Parts: sequence; structure tokens; C-alpha cells
Amino acid sequence: MSPDQSTKTMKAIVWEGKPFHMAIKDLPIPQIKDPNDVVIRITTTAICGTDLHTYRGVAGSKTPPWTMGHEGIGTIVQAGNGVKSLRTGDRVVAGVICCGYCDNCLRGFLSYCLTFDPPVDVDLPGLGSDYGPDLGGTQAEYLRIPFADSTCYKLPPNPSHDLDYIFLSDIFPTGWFAVDCSGFQPGDTVAVFGAGPVGLLAAYSALLRGASRVYSIDYISTRLQRAASIGAIPINFTKCDAVAEILKVEPRGVHRSCDCVGFECLNENLEPEENIVLNNCIKVTATTGGIGFIGEYTPRSGPTAGAPLRTGKEGVFPVLTGLWWAKSLAINGGVAEIRRLQPTLQRLIESGRAKPSFVISEVLHSLEEVPGVYERFARRQIGKPVVQLAYDDHDREMGGGG
Repeated sequence: MSPDQSTKTMKAIVWEGKPFHMAIKDLPIPQIKDPNDVVIRITTTAICGTDLHTYRGVAGSKTPPWTMGHEGIGTIVQAGNGVKSLRTGDRVVAGVICCGYCDNCLRGFLSYCLTFDPPVDVDLPGLGSDYGPDLGGTQAEYLRIPFADSTCYKLPPNPSHDLDYIFLSDIFPTGWFAVDCSGFQPGDTVAVFGAGPVGLLAAYSALLRGASRVYSIDYISTRLQRAASIGAIPINFTKCDAVAEILKVEPRGVHRSCDCVGFECLNENLEPEENIVLNNCIKVTATTGGIGFIGEYTPRSGPTAGAPLRTGKEGVFPVLTGLWWAKSLAINGGVAEIRRLQPTLQRLIESGRAKPSFVISEVLHSLEEVPGVYERFARRQIGKPVVQLAYDDHDREMGGGG
């Protein structure tokens, strides 16, 4: 990077620790810090439900501010001299950071890379220093990615599929992983709790993989309409007991269920009740069936500057353990194995079998619009917002190379 480039700034969406407020700031453009780094120019990014936990002040690192976002596609504008499989001009998906050589990475648990010292729950941009030091975020014009050879997923030069590819960075693998965690087999019946973007893609994944029936449980009419449009059976849990409604059709229960909501669960009165979805999964799943448990349940306790409205009780609640035991239900979940699933899901997109972009509700073209979109997304007035950025290459290209 030339000396004048090191002083250039970029636009970025920043969490400052103020609930229900996102700021847009001018920040220094990130620079190569290690030979295995790349810097990418973000071309497509998105707001995730995980980002909303931060926006609502109940999840995130201890010390704001930090740049938001972990879903992104970008073009490499600089590559460290240790990067072997990538070069400037390559288009890549950004996401979970994985070194490729630690014990967890070698065993295939790339989302639980141990490279940072001390190890963090998941090495993810956009969540602050507790999730990996100085990772930045994808809701910005540029992003530095460490361990680029392992972390980046290379895309074809043609951007025609980018509104589908953006979901390779998180929510399509996460929805697919929810179905994996449930122990799904073709022909199974499935209940998916939550019809937000991840829940919709879990229902979609189950249908793609040969589910005989998929029930989609939510209360937002536009979400349920979208679920019906892909062939799922929509159930509004504010208008009926969702478990009882499913058991009318599936008296022994469904073979599989998925929790795609997480700790900000609501009951039929739209009041917070953190254990309701997991307990409903236990109730509705047939004996010897399985539950995919991938809604986010933050394990971090107590309020901090980065999550001032956290109570410290999140993730601690009573569960129907006796019923779970008696039914011999398998429960599996956690952070999705995003990097491992990306090649499979890319092939489904390129073959025309999968089009995850059906979840998109709005496509924006400026980061300046993002703070207001957070507000509408948090109020569930929109489904899944995506941002595509346009650049003048003469003005924005940073140059450099590996």
C-alpha cells in the first residue's frame, strides 16, 4: 500500500454500545498485517438476525465500538505475500475465520478454530474483540481477512449469482446445518420454529433434501406467506397452539424439528419466553427423533458496555428434560459449519436447484441507508435486507498484490 493509501478512509456501520442505534462512520481502510492476510473491497453485504441481538443491546463484545457485519462478498484488492491460493482481483465470500491447521480445524470443526489466544467461541467478524481481535466487519467498504487461504471461499468472476452467493457466508449453510443437526433423512416430516431468514432456509433445505412435509411456525404474515410459497405448511403460533395443530396431522409427532429462533423467543402473547421454542421442539418431535438446535443462545452473562441490556440470565432456563429423556431425542446444534458446506451449496445454486435469494425483501445500494434499515428489520417490518455497493474503480482501487 502506498503511503497516501494508508491515510484513506472508508464508510462503515459501527456499534457504539447504544441500544437501538447504529452509526455510520469514516474509518481507516484496513491494511495487511500478516503475510496470510488479504484486504477485500466489499461488493455485497447483509444484515443478519445475529446483528439484531447487538442492535437490541443484548449480545456482543465487552468493549465497543466495532464494525458490524459478518455476511459479505468482496474483491481482493491486496494480498499478503504468504497467500498461496488467491490473488488480487479474485472474488471471495467472507465469513467465519479459520486457520486450517489447529486441532479443531484439522478435525473438521472450522467454525470453532482455536487460532486466537485465548480461544473464542467463534472467530467471526462484526461482533467485536471477544470474537477475535481486530477482525472488523463486512458492513463496510473494506475488510481485512486473516488466514485468507483457509477462510476465504473463492467465487467465479461473474457476479450474476451474487444475490444467492451472499447467503453462502452464513444463513444458507446455517439453515442446512439445522437440518443436518436434526438427523434428517429423506422422507422425514419436519417442524421448523421461526420463519425469519434462517428458518426459511432451514425449511427450504429440508424440502430440497426430500422432506415429505415441512411445517413453518411463526407469527409474521409476510414470513408465513414466504414459507408457503416454497411448499412449507405455515402455522401462526399466535392464533393456535402450534404443537397441538401439528399433532392433529402427525399424531406421533414429526421426525425432526429445528429451533431457528434463539434466545429472543416469544410466546403466543408475543412476550419473551426463552425456553418456549426448545420445549415445543421436545413436545412435537416423535420418539427417537431429532432436534436441530441452531438458534443463537448467548452464553455470556451480565451486562457489559457492548451489551448494556443483557440481564445475565440469557441461555439459562428450564427444559422438559424428563420428556426429552423419555422420548430418547437427539439434540445437536451450535455454530454452523459454514466453510465445510459452502461447496455443496454453491453447486446447488449454480445448477439451478437452489435459489436462497427468495428470502430477500430489500436490496439497498448505499451504507448510508443501513442504520434506518436496522430499525425496520428489528421491528420485523422487513425480512432480509441486502446491500450491493457500486464503486468507481479508478477512485477506489487500492492496488497492491501478493
